[in-house]
Amino acid sequence: MRVTMTILTGLMMVLTAHSEIVTALRPAIREAAAKNGVDPVLMEAIIRYESANATSSAARRKNNLAGIMGSRGQRRYESKEACVEDLAQLLAKYRAKGRVTLVQISRAYCSSHQKWVSRVSSTMASIRNGKWGEYK
Repeated sequence: MRVTMTILTGLMMVLTAHSEIVTALRPAIREAAAKNGVDPVLMEAIIRYESANATSSAARRKNNLAGIMGSRGQRRYESKEACVEDLAQLLAKYRAKGRVTLVQISRAYCSSHQKWVSRVSSTMASIRNGKWGEYK
């Protein structure tokens, strides 16, 4: 029982540390969102959902926090901030084409539309409710 508790405690510490990576990116998210005219909470929600709070393989190995695909699979970025900027530009392109709701964005962004919309929407609510600290 004690070993199980220690493992669970360690796992929770790792997951908390990774979610803090995303929280630490908020200035970059806000800057990219403002520059491209997109919602920073939407950006953070996509990042948190797509990368499982920066724990996914693509987030760790490719700095791809948003599950952004290229012609050869998931894109690789020099930094997490570069991925944030790319996500903002992609969302701005969607907006320019009239894709402004989560449903409209999901049709271009992913294959599991309904699940994605539900999860991103839920994550946006969690961000606004302060789950990962006050959103400034």
